[in-house]
Amino acid sequence: MRLTLFALALASVATLSASDHELNLVVSKQLTRDFSAADLSVKQPVGVTFRYGYDVIGLGPAQLQCQVGYHAQTSADLSSSSISEKYTNKGLSLGLQAQWRLGVVLGAGAELRAERLQSTTLGSTTQIRPWLTGRVGFSLPLPLVQPVVGLEVAVPTTNKSADSGSSSEDILKRLSPSFEVSVYGGVRF
Repeated sequence: MRLTLFALALASVATLSASDHELNLVVSKQLTRDFSAADLSVKQPVGVTFRYGYDVIGLGPAQLQCQVGYHAQTSADLSSSSISEKYTNKGLSLGLQAQWRLGVVLGAGAELRAERLQSTTLGSTTQIRPWLTGRVGFSLPLPLVQPVVGLEVAVPTTNKSADSGSSSEDILKRLSPSFEVSVYGGVRF
């Protein structure tokens, strides 16, 4: 009897930890602040991210997912009265997202992004910033592989302000994305 109860308790605990994996391709429009007063403008680039998520905890329709992402290089035109060149941004991210699957997938999370910013005349720099994310989407509950699609927004919790300095590094950090709107698609398995 005790062995049966122990086996049932062990099986119940095993169902609490989910082992779902998720692969996503994320296409995002990155928005930057307007620097027209500083005679500097950047075209708003489109970015592509490859993301892997692993559900570390699953309690019914709720999951806590650990995510790792590779943000492929984006390129935008940087122009002022004295320069006209390309501005690039690429990076890596690590984050946690809570998701609720109740017909619609709702999620909220946080991630830490390491962004590599580069320009020909301004040089290059790396910044690490926390971002807050939110998503809404759908998944098709198939037995082996579940397709997922949705919309996601992300906003950094810190930004360089215009009065924070005029070094090349500060200017590059001010030009980095300040908002991101994305469409994602992928599979859960």
